[in-house]
Amino acid sequence: MSRNSPHLTALLIVALLLVGAPGALSVERTQQDEGDKARVAVGEMTSSDDECTSGMTMAISDMLSSALANSDKFVVVDDVGAMGNTGIVVNGTIKKFDPESGGGMRARALREVGVDEKSAEIEIDFRLVDGGSGRVLESKSVKAKSTNWDADDTGGSWVEDIVLAGALGEYDGEPMEDAIREVLARAVEMIGKEIPDEYFRFTGEEQLGVAAGVAGGASGSAGVAEDMSLFTRYDFVPGNKIIFYDDMADEEVGEFPYRWNLDSGVYEVVRFGGEFWIMATDDGSVRPRIPDAELPTKYTVELEFYNHGPEYTGNYFYLHWVGDDGRNIGSFGVYSNESTWLEIGGRSLADKKLATELTKGIHTLRVMATTRSIKCYVDEERVCNVPKVEGFAPVGFRLRHRPYRDPDNPTLFRGFRFAEGGKSMRDQLDEDGKIVTHGILFDSGSYTIKGESYKTLADIGQLLQDDPELRLSIEGHTDSDGSEEQNQALSQNRANSVLEYLIATYSIERDRLEAKGWGEAKPIDANDSAEGKANNRRVELVKL
Repeated sequence: MSRNSPHLTALLIVALLLVGAPGALSVERTQQDEGDKARVAVGEMTSSDDECTSGMTMAISDMLSSALANSDKFVVVDDVGAMGNTGIVVNGTIKKFDPESGGGMRARALREVGVDEKSAEIEIDFRLVDGGSGRVLESKSVKAKSTNWDADDTGGSWVEDIVLAGALGEYDGEPMEDAIREVLARAVEMIGKEIPDEYFRFTGEEQLGVAAGVAGGASGSAGVAEDMSLFTRYDFVPGNKIIFYDDMADEEVGEFPYRWNLDSGVYEVVRFGGEFWIMATDDGSVRPRIPDAELPTKYTVELEFYNHGPEYTGNYFYLHWVGDDGRNIGSFGVYSNESTWLEIGGRSLADKKLATELTKGIHTLRVMATTRSIKCYVDEERVCNVPKVEGFAPVGFRLRHRPYRDPDNPTLFRGFRFAEGGKSMRDQLDEDGKIVTHGILFDSGSYTIKGESYKTLADIGQLLQDDPELRLSIEGHTDSDGSEEQNQALSQNRANSVLEYLIATYSIERDRLEAKGWGEAKPIDANDSAEGKANNRRVELVKL
């Protein structure tokens, strides 16, 4: 199907409505009617203009990825290495980056003396490269200029909601912001026009499953789950009652994060890649606002952090356990992109290098503690598994950050989540008649199952295989954010995804499973806090 065939698309839609859509896959294919899309990834972005620092270059690269994702022509892939031979890699060189009198502090000073004439200009050379052969398909230069505080054009709908990322923040409200937005809008238009027609081959179902495929060859689940192959040795299952979760709602840029207590250092809320993060620019530590108390016998901790890439090293991320005297009595952390450690009571219990260095992007530290052991993870890799230490009695947590002193390499973190563990799935079924889990994960607004859900789904699949008489209703639930109609549809689609995954991966008969979406109709906690909302976002498996 060509991307330029709206009439043929309309006829196919009418035919499906008259004949009836296939019932085998119950996940809604909302993208199917939008025409075929091209897979793209933003690759290497460099600058030959000294005015544009490496941090600014990285931020422009991130904004371009977001702008491409906002267009209806592309499926954006984060990992260039995963492109294979089916997509386009967009490389670029920033040739000109000229804030002139319109950038940062200089512009503010000029305003004070009454200078009204301000301008900014940017030019980027783009290269569209075949992801398989490496052949350059097209080279184009795109430029934009903003004069007298007005951009050349409107900036395009693809970038109007994207916040200036990272080091570009100093141009907020300046002519350079308009110029950046305009050049990215023009870049999206150019890329859409210059990519050859044969690259526009991905339809709705394929888009959901671009990176899909399940360990063991269960290809029938493509489209409902991310690739699980990296998670087959991953046994982390998040606790099922959230005690503390910082979703960074109601934060203000430039302010100290209000759900944390400061020990020392310099911390502030920033927007990076269009999202809120907590940034540390000096050696320091903070504590989540949780009353000191004996930790549950089973609990989990999760924390996201941003790594600026292998060319940057030196940043330390520490998760400390705190004793009843306020001192650190244990620590788990990662530093220099590859080294991890676990120390308790002044004794080193684990010291391991990661299998591969951390790439540029978002990574996660996780801890899972039970009555028997403490396990620590970096992303999907388990880096330590030690027996529970006698006499180890923490009452809280502390996060310490030691940034390498480079303005382009601050420490950024978010999403601290502390949850209590609970009954096993079998015990929940036997005692309560249902399983309540927060271990089946989705991105916001998505019903594609994330890879980190592997262990939870494996445990459910094993239960179903061990008990051939067991029948389950898979029920999706959301918090109250958004409209009731959207939440109901989203929860139904998520339940459908879990059903299809279990059938395809564990060969479960379809008549043993049902899928229901309840949206926000059945909360188990109040929707007036981050923790309450997190508790309400769940999947339940109810015995039939």
